[in-house]
Amino acid sequence: MKTLTLYLSGAIRDNHPEDIGWREEVIAALHGYPVCILNPLGGKVHHPDGSWTVSGIPSKASVIVAHDFWAVDHSDIIVTNFRALSQKYPNIGTLIEFGRGTARGCLMYSIIDPDYTGHENTKMFQLHPFIELNSAAIFNTVAECVTFLRSHLQVLSGFDPHFKGDGAPSGLNPFYGAANK
Repeated sequence: MKTLTLYLSGAIRDNHPEDIGWREEVIAALHGYPVCILNPLGGKVHHPDGSWTVSGIPSKASVIVAHDFWAVDHSDIIVTNFRALSQKYPNIGTLIEFGRGTARGCLMYSIIDPDYTGHENTKMFQLHPFIELNSAAIFNTVAECVTFLRSHLQVLSGFDPHFKGDGAPSGLNPFYGAANK
């Protein structure tokens, strides 16, 4: 059985508390589950003057990129919140993290606003094919993603590998008729 590492990728914008809130929601909901959560906002402080610090030092591009890439490189799973796309925010850092995680073979889960219309001036697709094809699952809300993770982290970590289908009683393997202990 394995403790998995999960990275929370998504926009970090001044004056957008939802960029912090969704991460805190995931962290609270997965407390006690077999997962280590890496949060790019961990150790960061947004000061009243608009500046940011990371564990007491000024937040600069070199600090942000190095730490975020380290987190992506040490993750098994990446949850990417693309909801800022529907607000016309370009999400450049988020897209780079998504690409890096995909290249590393991380298990990718995405959250995308159900009202997101995708690329303007095209009828080819609603969602960019790179996001659609590289996401193991796409959720409309953070709550939907959390519900899935609370169940599926147990499977991915090996804590609960049991078959659940065909109305089988809990702990009973329907193919062999023996209890799974």
